[in-house]
Amino acid sequence: MEVDAIQLIIERHQKYPELRCHIVHLSAANALPLIREARAKGIRITVETCFHYLCLTSNDLPDGRPEFKCCPPIRDEDNRNLLWEALEDGTIDFVVSDHSPCVAELKIIEEGNIMKAWGGISTLGLGLSLLWTEGQKRGVTLGKILDWTSRRTAEHAGIGDHKGQLKVGYDGDLVLWDSEAEFEVKPLNDVYLQFVYYSRSGHEGGAELQEQNYTLCRSKAAGSC
Repeated sequence: MEVDAIQLIIERHQKYPELRCHIVHLSAANALPLIREARAKGIRITVETCFHYLCLTSNDLPDGRPEFKCCPPIRDEDNRNLLWEALEDGTIDFVVSDHSPCVAELKIIEEGNIMKAWGGISTLGLGLSLLWTEGQKRGVTLGKILDWTSRRTAEHAGIGDHKGQLKVGYDGDLVLWDSEAEFEVKPLNDVYLQFVYYSRSGHEGGAELQEQNYTLCRSKAAGSC
């Protein structure tokens, strides 16, 4: 369904080429050839993917666990590797959270009812830590991660003239970061359920996440701006 939807969007865009076209929260690597072909034809199209598609795989997730329900779904390891490659080569423009939190009760974990459970993943507060932790296994630099999560997202939102980079005249949005600090994800007010599993799982290279320490927005503590 995801690939079919993207194919339809590309076809419609050829009819209305003046429109801006953006593919949200891409999870299906099978759509990447369609996107590359469309761009080769001059079709203006941008693409994002999400933290959970880059850090979780269906191979490692237990069956019948509604806390992992999201749309599009989390796919297998081969698919995840292709998404990372597409990020590296520029086919995917940037990474976002598609943050969709809920209280644990809405995930209906005890009942295990996938169809009734809330669909969505809570990643907003963990995104930088997730990308840095997973990216290190793939030789990804912090500079690339900042590009995917800051500069390109700001440009896409039309605020790239004062956001997304550390430059004279730009807003002083900063993260104080200790790249060596680690922590294990634990439930906080029923959120981050999915990444408690990620943090404790047997992913190659270890599981604990690198920690984000402090955030400044316009040079003020993030909670006060």
